[in-house]
Amino acid sequence: MENLDDFAKSDLDKLERLVKNFEWFHFHHESLKEGYESQYVAIKNRKLLDNDNDLERLVKRLDIKNYDKSIAIEFVYN
Repeated sequence: MENLDDFAKSDLDKLERLVKNFEWFHFHHESLKEGYESQYVAIKNRKLLDNDNDLERLVKRLDIKNYDKSIAIEFVYN
């Protein structure tokens, strides 16, 4: 079994990836408006993964159960 420090480092790594995905979204928000306005976008590894105008449908399609996948989801507003 891994020790507590290994679990903490693993969680910290996941959160850092998540933060980078949110930063990517905010940096590219203006350009995302062109094709994804009024939609939810999912970002993983600083790339657009999927989009939908219905959040529940997007989450279900991505099969997100927790933050382990480090996928950021944001709404592209005008």
